[in-house]
Amino acid sequence: MNELWQPRRKASGSVTTPPFHRRTIVFLGTAHDGGGSSVLASTLASAMRAEGHHVEEWYLFGSYADAPAGARVFLNERRSRSPIKLTVLLARVVNALRELKPDAVFGLQPLSNLLAAVAGACAGVRHRVGTHHLPYDQFNPVLMTLDSAAGRLGLYSDLVACGQSVAETYRRNGETYMRRLRVIPNGHGKPMQAGRSAARAAFGLPSTGAVLGQLGRLYHQKNQRFSIGLLHDLPDTSLLMIGNGPDETLVRSEITSARHADRVRLHLHIDHSRIGEFYSAIDAVLFPSSFEGLSLAAIEAIHAGVPLICSDIPSFREMFRDSPFLTAQLIVPLGDRNAWLERVRVVLGDKNLRAQIVAELRRLSPRYAFETMSAKYLALLD
Repeated sequence: MNELWQPRRKASGSVTTPPFHRRTIVFLGTAHDGGGSSVLASTLASAMRAEGHHVEEWYLFGSYADAPAGARVFLNERRSRSPIKLTVLLARVVNALRELKPDAVFGLQPLSNLLAAVAGACAGVRHRVGTHHLPYDQFNPVLMTLDSAAGRLGLYSDLVACGQSVAETYRRNGETYMRRLRVIPNGHGKPMQAGRSAARAAFGLPSTGAVLGQLGRLYHQKNQRFSIGLLHDLPDTSLLMIGNGPDETLVRSEITSARHADRVRLHLHIDHSRIGEFYSAIDAVLFPSSFEGLSLAAIEAIHAGVPLICSDIPSFREMFRDSPFLTAQLIVPLGDRNAWLERVRVVLGDKNLRAQIVAELRRLSPRYAFETMSAKYLALLD
């Protein structure tokens, strides 16, 4: 497995910059559902366009979340496992690739990975890259069996995992597969923050008292109902939640049944340019996830210098691996309500500890620079 990309050096030791080649690149997703892989693709696409490349975003299916402006959707309906529809999609993607003749197609999720590999090979696309943003066992077993076969048969030119902890879960696919797999850690830009009072007012939050935040799809993986349940023992504390997804009804029901409608603000969507307002309005952000890849929202919290309290799962331990201090202070056993309450109270109440956490987050921040990740993705095409 490769830690991708080292710049070429002259004999003297100075770095040489390869000549610029304008690329035509396609990011192919299953559906733009507002999840991390979709956000990552849109951000990478924008950055690559700014560098002079021609980049398009394609999605197999429609979704409850709006696709980015200019994105192509092949079937404007919810995801389907129908063999007929999947065959139609394969044919449409092959034809679209033959027409565009891109240098590279990047898959974003298991189904779109497979179509990037198979359709890309049929259309003669040189770089056919599958990307893995979550552990192996979180996906449909049939899709993952097909993904493994595609990797062993060479239908992928490269495979990318967003973190080492994710990459390790794919070792079951064997040596041939793993030789193609490279780790490119997720990166993100630093959010533009605002004044605390203005940010709270923008979200309808009280001007005084502690505010916790949670950002992510409304989905069982993110465990929003657990966060809502903590409020019963955290008086004078509000919760700001941002995200949409299939568990919206369950989350709203939890807010109502817990009688926290006056303490929880749920915003299904905000423009990404306002993410800095979210981090400016809150005192700490919760990540009680049952599994993750290398969370982009958590990386944003690191860049913003906002304490993030995370469940004890491999991806968060990887995120803090360069900081034993943050590992000790911010990682809490998954689902241990008493431990979470104790950690939230300490982070909110101990000013000295909070200052130490913020300083350490700032030290860690450069590790997850967006520019580093973007350069490594483009280096795959050199």
